[in-house]
Amino acid sequence: MGNEILQNTSPEAQKKEKRNSIIITVCVILAAALIIGLTVFNRLTDTGYFLRSETAAQSENFEVDGAMMTYFFHSNYQSYASYASYLGFDTSISLKAQECSLYQSGSGYTWFDYFASLAQSYVNELLALCEAAHANGVTLDDADKASIDASIDNLTAMSEMYGYSLNQYLITAFGAAINGDDVKNCLELTALASKYSTQYMASLNYSDEQLEAYYDANKANFEGVDVIAITIPSSTYQETDADGNPVGDATSSSAAAEAKANEMAASSSADEFNAAIRDFLVNDRGNAEADVDAMVEQCYSAHVTAATLGSAAEWAFSASVGDTYVSGGAGASQYTVYYLAKTAYRNDTPGRNIRHILFTNTTYADDTAVNEVYAEWEAAGFTEEKFLELNNLYNEDSSITNGGLYENVQEGQMVTEFNDWMFDSSRKTGDHGIVETTYGWHIMYYAGESEYAAWQAEALGALQQNDYTKMVEQYAAGNTFNNNAMYMINA
Repeated sequence: MGNEILQNTSPEAQKKEKRNSIIITVCVILAAALIIGLTVFNRLTDTGYFLRSETAAQSENFEVDGAMMTYFFHSNYQSYASYASYLGFDTSISLKAQECSLYQSGSGYTWFDYFASLAQSYVNELLALCEAAHANGVTLDDADKASIDASIDNLTAMSEMYGYSLNQYLITAFGAAINGDDVKNCLELTALASKYSTQYMASLNYSDEQLEAYYDANKANFEGVDVIAITIPSSTYQETDADGNPVGDATSSSAAAEAKANEMAASSSADEFNAAIRDFLVNDRGNAEADVDAMVEQCYSAHVTAATLGSAAEWAFSASVGDTYVSGGAGASQYTVYYLAKTAYRNDTPGRNIRHILFTNTTYADDTAVNEVYAEWEAAGFTEEKFLELNNLYNEDSSITNGGLYENVQEGQMVTEFNDWMFDSSRKTGDHGIVETTYGWHIMYYAGESEYAAWQAEALGALQQNDYTKMVEQYAAGNTFNNNAMYMINA
């Protein structure tokens, strides 16, 4: 833009008058034009003018401009930012200057490219769902719009709590001039997409015969075995010096680990195998007696599928109860010993349904907010209607679009504290409470057992996902993207 201004003023600079005063005047005009031009450019940039003037993505009836794409980009990015050190990028440096460690070194693919791809994928699905909603006459009603307005009001209140106006907060969060209207536009698209997605998924019903047919065609994905398993690291038998540094031949420590594994594999019953595990944990690994019972219990895994078992799968699905197997060849760094406790079966256990509202510990420093919202729910009589209202206002989990609901949950699928509350033997429909996990604080509402057995829920989910994917692909066929608008994003 600066170069274009200079080019536009160059005829004045080329006047042939020789008097110094004229030359000086021309130079002043040029300098003034440049300063004015850059000031206008900066103001336009500060207001997000250029971002909004660029169409970043569009479908037949909907459009995402550069400011909206910035919002979607940073929303995706921020969900990963807390894992930056694990993924290998630096949040203090521009993503455009960092090669993505998930790709081959020297590829030139940056972390910006990676998150841009995630944002584009999200927007592609979003536009497809909005087109599907448009084609099927689904629109946002007054309640939907009121919910969006409430979300904006909540965001405004949160901004003010930190001493910012809403727009100041958004600029700080997104590094660009995103304002409340941009966020509202994004929320409207998201709400419409979510509304249609929910309605579409609810319309996908399958008969018992269809579920059985899918199960029969994909047994390897559904059947599981029960195993007791313990891993024996070769380092357990590595000799060390007084400072704890390894000494001696690693081959001998590996051989000792293999011998221990084979010794344990000679167990003739589950009780004997568990006793061998206990002996190993206490006498070889040095664990405290008080901790061992819980550790032995954790060695039992129910309904483990072939994909999870890896190299032990072929053995597990052809063995008999009481058979054992050792994985790890000669000289391995570790050996895993398996005891087959139950042969292949399908999981008929019904899942459980739970609604929750997540207050993340990245947004909230303590449980003050969650306790206040819980008290508000209590004052309304712990009704499901009030819960859904609060969900729309506060839930920071992706389940916000589905009333905070997770259906057909099996034991062990959620983090420990969440799982333990949900699967407490005394749990009954309508129970509620607050649970703290590594993610933050959850307002819990137990919605009861699922109508489906675990295998039916898996088959239903797979069939629904197949049809959902085909629907999205159909409506996304006409979507287009502007990479230039994407690279205007400051990240």
